[in-house]
Amino acid sequence: MDDTRLGSILLEGGIVDESGLERCLAIQGLTGNTRPIGEILIEQGLLDAPTLERLLQLQRERGTLQRASVPTTDLGCAALLCSAIGNGAEEMVVSEGRPVRIRVGPTWSQLTDQALRGPEVWDFVRETMGAQVLETLADRHFVVQPWSLPGQGRGLATAFRQFEGVAVRLTFASTAAASPEAIGIPPGVVDVVRGGKGLVLLVGERGIGRAETLAALTQVAAVDPGHYVAVVDDEPWPLPTVGALVVRRRLGATAALREEALRSVVRDDPDAIVCADVGDASTFEVALRAAEGGRLVVAWIDAPSVTRALTRVLDFYPMHDLARARSSLAAVLRAVLVRQHLPDASHQGTVVASELLIVDESVREVVRGGDLSDIGLLLRGEGSRVGYSLDRSMLDLLVAGKVSMEDVFARVGEKAWLLERTRTLAAPTAPAKE
Repeated sequence: MDDTRLGSILLEGGIVDESGLERCLAIQGLTGNTRPIGEILIEQGLLDAPTLERLLQLQRERGTLQRASVPTTDLGCAALLCSAIGNGAEEMVVSEGRPVRIRVGPTWSQLTDQALRGPEVWDFVRETMGAQVLETLADRHFVVQPWSLPGQGRGLATAFRQFEGVAVRLTFASTAAASPEAIGIPPGVVDVVRGGKGLVLLVGERGIGRAETLAALTQVAAVDPGHYVAVVDDEPWPLPTVGALVVRRRLGATAALREEALRSVVRDDPDAIVCADVGDASTFEVALRAAEGGRLVVAWIDAPSVTRALTRVLDFYPMHDLARARSSLAAVLRAVLVRQHLPDASHQGTVVASELLIVDESVREVVRGGDLSDIGLLLRGEGSRVGYSLDRSMLDLLVAGKVSMEDVFARVGEKAWLLERTRTLAAPTAPAKE
């Protein structure tokens, strides 16, 4: 019997006996199977609403696990990759002595029930990264390189040694850039990028969603003719092939290499620069100076919110240089977009919550003045002209039924504000007085 069906779960837990379940199924059949079985169980007094909700959550969790599993009879490279891609994986870890795990958005799950043995992992590494990787790994602690298999995907592979043996981490890259609308990039950011000047900061946690966001906005910028440079790491995200001339330059693994790579790009005098990481002081300073030169600079930095991103940037500078940095940033900053991936309501996929800051004179004054908490106040205002907060975006997703209260409550900054808004929305309308 399928252990993900509600009836199976009810019988397994002894919550309903077979005769009671058959009676409810018969009632459901009389209605043409249009009524949910849970509604009938409550009507017949066999369940209460809170118990039903807990059982449905268990059903969703079991469905997710079953969907992610790979048959134990086939643990080859092709089967693992096909299952990972079928589950929408963005990251995958294959390691000796451990089950295979995948990440979908922020959520990790097991792809196999049992741990993989050494030969299975070695074959996987050879097929994805080449026959010589294990020999190279014997002399080095890790090997990083792009991977690509026809019909099975592509991305970045990192093979490394750990206590149990060899492991490999794969990321999955899309073959074509999505449109900004398809991945939820607000029109305000698209308009700023099309403006062709200034600094646009893209923000997220742990780089989740970085490649798709940078690729989408590179497509937007490259509609106009010009010379554009994408300064990227080893992750192969797609670049435009029509419109502007877009070339790819390697960013580098250390702060010194990133700074030198970006300086080299600026010396080539492109019309626009897209940079995959400005998360250290020297690299960000080069990006800031490039934007001051009248170019468009679209750059990524890891942070959880607009305020934290700007705080991190200004923390790069010593006290004696802070006033100059604030003035420069206020002059060239055009927009800050934060994107966070949340589990959807079924926990079988993800949705994106965002926070947006469009820079106007009021924001510039805040950046020059130094109290960045005022930006949070501007974003939280109802109908704000400069954007919206992450809390507001998550509330909208919750009201639309796209995410669960539990997931939103764990992430929201103003928990009292969220509870007040959801209480008001859920409250019944009082009858009008005569």
